[in-house]
Amino acid sequence: MEELLYAKAIRLIIEKKTSPEKAFDLAYKSLKIRGDRKALYQKFLEILKKYYYGTYIFPDRGIEEIVRLVNNEEENVPFKLPSWAETRLKKVCGVSSLNELLNKETWIRVNTLKTDIGSVINTLKDKKVMVEKDSFDFLYRVIETKIRISDLEEFKEGKIVIQDKASIYPVIFLDPKPGEKILEIGSAPGMKTSLIQQLTDNRAYVVAVDISERRIKLQQQLMAKLSVENVELINGDGSHIPIREADKVLIDAPCSNSGTIASDPSIFLRLNKSEMLRLSRLQNKILKEAMRLKKTTVFSTCSLFPEEGERLAEKYEKYLVPIRLNKTNFGYKRSRVWMRVVRFYPNIHHTEGFFISKFNFSL
Repeated sequence: MEELLYAKAIRLIIEKKTSPEKAFDLAYKSLKIRGDRKALYQKFLEILKKYYYGTYIFPDRGIEEIVRLVNNEEENVPFKLPSWAETRLKKVCGVSSLNELLNKETWIRVNTLKTDIGSVINTLKDKKVMVEKDSFDFLYRVIETKIRISDLEEFKEGKIVIQDKASIYPVIFLDPKPGEKILEIGSAPGMKTSLIQQLTDNRAYVVAVDISERRIKLQQQLMAKLSVENVELINGDGSHIPIREADKVLIDAPCSNSGTIASDPSIFLRLNKSEMLRLSRLQNKILKEAMRLKKTTVFSTCSLFPEEGERLAEKYEKYLVPIRLNKTNFGYKRSRVWMRVVRFYPNIHHTEGFFISKFNFSL
């Protein structure tokens, strides 16, 4: 029955282009499974990592048979992707095995709008959640825990949030100040919005735009949970900006999400090269629209592909503001802007794959 569950969920991902968790829940409910949902879902994620290998080794087999075959394989199955993606990512990321891209760790941000850092960290230690402070006082790497972070009361109360270290940096490079009006494009579910207001103690004003009405509603709920204020939520298209005045612009562009492959190994069941290139064209449209505001703009994507990063930055090179962290965070070397942009690599930084660039469109 478990293998039938996994096969049905994979079929939903492929046919409906849905997320792995939603596909799993739909399959779980339709089959009326009685097992431990959390344990089965974790095993499903492992099956997804092996599934590409199964399609490579058994190209003529159906989904159900591939699931059965990979479920019986040993744990050290090589991670495979569609050939167009595998060849590209090995080359640009400089890895010999795609398994190296699965090294993401869990990071938590303490929400100082609701609590103080010391008390919440002490509470986590009492619950045997071992964390290590990062270079930011509010950011911690989870070293060991027997409790799922999302099951903690501190998470449910909005005192801590799960936020990847890489996704912190677009806000850091934006450098929001109290009193500034920030336009955020692609804002939902609101993690960067909440960080802007955390860093300014709710004294900035954020106009948060997202094309998904469902995600905007989720962001509204999250803002309330995290005690975030002074945010105007707009359900709108970032390639047609609904406002004409802002002090700074943050673009968290719709992208392939290829950088999240460690936490969502189903990405390439939903993504093909044509879709990735379509997203790159959309990102370019959003940048062009933001350019009309003539303001400092930070652009980021959760992508490993240069088409969604360096190649876009090259088109606006004259406006590029150099940003850097250290030599391990440079962009892809084949790009002429590689030393003026920032990348996070899962195999090096144990984060999601992320691209960040900064522009001064007032020039």
